[in-house]
Amino acid sequence: MKLTVILLFTVLLQVNASTFAQKVSLSKKNITLEQLFKHLHVQTGYNFIYTGKLLSQANPINIQVEDADILDVLQLSLRDQPITFLVENKTVIIKEKDRSLGDKIQDYFAIPVTVNGKVADTVGNALPGVTIRVAGRQLSTVSDKNGEFSLTVQDGDVLEFSFIGFVRVIHTVKRAEGKLTIVLHEAVRALSETVIVGYGTTKKRDLTGSVSTINTKEIEDIPFTTIDNALAGKATGVEVTKTDGTPGGAVRIRIRGSSSLLGGNDPLYIIDGVPVQVQSNFVNPGFDIGSAVGNNVTASGGVSAGLSTAFVNGLNSLGGLSVDDIESISILKDASSTAIYGSKAANGVVIINTKKGKKDMKPQIVASYYSTVSTPKTPELLNADQYKTLLTEAAQNDFAARTAAGRAIPANVNAIINTPGTYFGTANTNWIKEVTHNTIAHNAEVSVQGGGSASKYFSSIAYNNSPGVVRATNYQRVSGKLNVENEIGTKFRLNTNLIIGYANQNITNGAYDQALISRPDYAPYNAIGGFTDFSTVGASYQNFQNPTALLTATNNAKNFSLLGSLSAIYDVTSNLQFKSTVSLNMQTYNQRNYTPSYLSIGSFYGNVANNGGIGSNSNSRLTNWFVENTLSYNKTFNKIHAIDILAGTSYETRKTSFYSATAAGYPNDNILTSLSSAVTPLVVRGDDPSEPQSYLLSFYARANYSLMDKYLFTFTGRADGSSKFGPSNKFGYFPSGAFAWRISKENFLKNVKWIDDIKLRASYGLTGTQNIGDQMYRTLYTPLSYAGTSALLPSQVGNPGIQWESTKEADGGLDISLFKGRLQATVDHYNKQTSGALLSLPVAPSSSFASLLSNAVGIKNTGWEVSLQGDVIRIKDFKWSASANVTWNTSLVTKLAANANLSQIGNLTGLETGNTTLIEGQPLGIITGLTVIGIIKDATQLAAYKQQLGVYYTAVFPYLSIGDPMYQLKPQGGANYLNSSTIIANAAPKYFGGFTQGFSYKNFDLNFYFTYSQGGKLVWGDHVSSMAFVGTSNANVAMLNRYTPTNTGSDQPQLRLNDQIYYKSNLDVFSSSYIKLRSLSFNYHLNNLRWMKKAGMKNTSVFASATNVFTLTKYPGNDPETSDDPYSVAGGYFDVSNYPTVRTFSIGLKVGF
Repeated sequence: MKLTVILLFTVLLQVNASTFAQKVSLSKKNITLEQLFKHLHVQTGYNFIYTGKLLSQANPINIQVEDADILDVLQLSLRDQPITFLVENKTVIIKEKDRSLGDKIQDYFAIPVTVNGKVADTVGNALPGVTIRVAGRQLSTVSDKNGEFSLTVQDGDVLEFSFIGFVRVIHTVKRAEGKLTIVLHEAVRALSETVIVGYGTTKKRDLTGSVSTINTKEIEDIPFTTIDNALAGKATGVEVTKTDGTPGGAVRIRIRGSSSLLGGNDPLYIIDGVPVQVQSNFVNPGFDIGSAVGNNVTASGGVSAGLSTAFVNGLNSLGGLSVDDIESISILKDASSTAIYGSKAANGVVIINTKKGKKDMKPQIVASYYSTVSTPKTPELLNADQYKTLLTEAAQNDFAARTAAGRAIPANVNAIINTPGTYFGTANTNWIKEVTHNTIAHNAEVSVQGGGSASKYFSSIAYNNSPGVVRATNYQRVSGKLNVENEIGTKFRLNTNLIIGYANQNITNGAYDQALISRPDYAPYNAIGGFTDFSTVGASYQNFQNPTALLTATNNAKNFSLLGSLSAIYDVTSNLQFKSTVSLNMQTYNQRNYTPSYLSIGSFYGNVANNGGIGSNSNSRLTNWFVENTLSYNKTFNKIHAIDILAGTSYETRKTSFYSATAAGYPNDNILTSLSSAVTPLVVRGDDPSEPQSYLLSFYARANYSLMDKYLFTFTGRADGSSKFGPSNKFGYFPSGAFAWRISKENFLKNVKWIDDIKLRASYGLTGTQNIGDQMYRTLYTPLSYAGTSALLPSQVGNPGIQWESTKEADGGLDISLFKGRLQATVDHYNKQTSGALLSLPVAPSSSFASLLSNAVGIKNTGWEVSLQGDVIRIKDFKWSASANVTWNTSLVTKLAANANLSQIGNLTGLETGNTTLIEGQPLGIITGLTVIGIIKDATQLAAYKQQLGVYYTAVFPYLSIGDPMYQLKPQGGANYLNSSTIIANAAPKYFGGFTQGFSYKNFDLNFYFTYSQGGKLVWGDHVSSMAFVGTSNANVAMLNRYTPTNTGSDQPQLRLNDQIYYKSNLDVFSSSYIKLRSLSFNYHLNNLRWMKKAGMKNTSVFASATNVFTLTKYPGNDPETSDDPYSVAGGYFDVSNYPTVRTFSIGLKVGF
């Protein structure tokens, strides 16, 4: 019986000790003990008994603990207070601390000492608000705004100086020691910094995967309309390309290269826990409703030309998110970090968390406004006199060559040479200036945040109006955010988050494109005030249009976006938490076009008559529902074993609907332009399914284990079941593992004071892609009626064997932090291999289909990433900080199916996809074309080249003459032919990155932000069209350096009208290397002004910034940072200059209350 009682008592003690080991995380400054007890009650469930009179004797405290036992927190908080505590069950009793008789006698006879001093940091900056406490006594004070303090104590008393973010200092008082100078050393905060990872957070020092974080303070004073624009050069492995200067336009982002041909290569965005696919580059039969507005895609399922019409014209589905609302950004890059997201994460993950309120905070209002002046960067074109001279010269060259060959002379050549006064106009129009202008944009935002003891909230509303530098284009956005978090009792929390955005955008109608080629000798308006008619200018297939007339056409797009989530969190125990979330991503788009009756409708076959105007209206809606449930558990055992386990399941549905109609014959171009006013319907399409088109069911788990805070392990697994694959291939499995070794904890390094942390990482894992159209594995049929009989016609041949595109990635990394965080470095090496990339392969003609979707391509990305950051100088009132990063990435095609409709490319075989060329064993992004080996300079060279051409000369180059290019030839069948598809360049850069320089002096901040790219190539579209000189289009001033009898040293061929000599070649390829000062910002903080303090204003600043300040490059075009196809696997290599790059200058004000 006695043994039973003893055992029972022992068990109760163990239960009590285990129950008491509640974990507390808290960071508060200058709070009362009563406030502390409320926080501890909320986090642990313990009750506190005390009297107000008792607590009135206590001093406020500063506290910063993470995952600490409640017993340790109480002992730390009450250590120097006149009170102490007792614990009974789950109740803490606060009582007065007993003092010995000797202490009381000593206090009575002690002679007081007044201590004066100043508290500063290591560089001499004063630290206001530092708590100075006398150990063991009820006495304390706080340093003033100059860091100074005064305290009457006794000789031998111990003073404790504490301040959040700094290491505590202990000082023993000595009589007659004079004025004190106390120096506090900053704690190494970078290592304790919280980093967002999939379904949770972790400390930066505990990462086992490759994760980059973006410092949002570096972008808050720069007028980025959308957040993706702000990522360029900020993180290793992340290549960002702005497609053009369209306000609110789309941006091309690649994380560690491209991995898919058809499924898109943009990263997955997680915004406050809600997944967002930025673009839908789907392959779908017929009309692609997966896109923002919809587009036609070949029924054969070929390589998708089907990127959304809205995105082609610049819509960005991140546009509803205000940059000012963003709290943190994490970029997950390796498989260990991304595998928790499975089939969505092969292209990396960008996690964005927006701002939230804080507990026990009085309402704080922050208002900001800035105004931006935008100026276009435009190319220099020929003026009217230069144009007439060069066109006449081109006509004369063509006349001479045709005469020598005994061929007929075209009418336009005769007209230019014989009747120039009739052929040429008298104007001198700068068409670029006619269609562009400087603009002023406005952005305003107001936010309110606060909270009580059990709740917190954040809300904001923002407005942006950005007129485009191309006339008749603009971007307007209204966005709002609401976040509310409530604690219901001590264990249950309810979080609500809502982000709403509305964008209204007028998109370019091709006016700028036409301005680049329009004849400068033509005026915008005719003699009677109407638009000059361009329909008869040049060859019929060129479709010349009057640029000023194009400005009057309508191309308007509207987008409404809603990201919402509702989460319920229940703390089962102090270590076990259950979370259930329902979220919604809804996007609606409307695009309206109207072409007035005075504009022709172009096509390759000539201008089509426009009878009464043509208009169209397209609507689409995307609805994504997500339901997620997770269970997480974390605990530390014996202070050396720490585990953090997460398990969850999610279910996603996706539904898209669309409507599109086009009609012609409107009675009026100005008023009656709605579809209902049209006389002739042309095309009507639509689909509004009652059920979602696709489903995704997922199960996932992750386990983190830390041994002695030295050896870190992470294991992750996810299974995704997708309705987009056949019954035998619906599920994909994505495991990963990672290991990190904190070398700095080893005995041979742990006593080296200047080393904060050195950690080696290694990871390996598998991710996948399922971003293809719905039902692609099925054979689909279309109903039809023939001769009064109903029938079904196959519209798509299915392939039930198609599988997930899978990507295996190995990563090794090194993280270093030195000198208390003043210098940090990260190095990563990765090997990322994609197998089974989807491609459309040709099938037998007897099937009545051209191709079949199959897993046919392998792609490998390997690279190195290096980043450095630190404080170069840190002295009193002045700080110079710097950071830099560089990425080397190589993309290679490792496999290409033999039956992939390959063609001969030089001595190799490959696949022409429309936006890039794929060759097994060659890198992604290669550019193919002809190779010019020189310019024919004399009759001897001409005769020798004609002899090499043989019969090919008569068939293809009958007008060959001095000044024309000589192309590399290839022998075939006993004759020489043009080698029309040789590899002439690689568009991909060898390395890219960014670097920043930040300076602060007292209240002034100055920041420089550079990006760079080296080793890439780009086809300059203006050069291609200018050298060809087909028809009578204008040309770039670079053509003034063409070959002429007086300029025989030129490497550019002579000009030829009606050219049949010049083809795209290596002469059109230029280096796209550059260094760009992307932004420059200046900020002045006004917090110390007395009148502002009296007005209750705080955190107030004025700022000025500029973007695209200058670019150092040899590229002759408008901007080397461009992409004609932001969604292609290689990103596009052709500079089409369809919208000018913009330089901006901004000034703004931010005020807090």
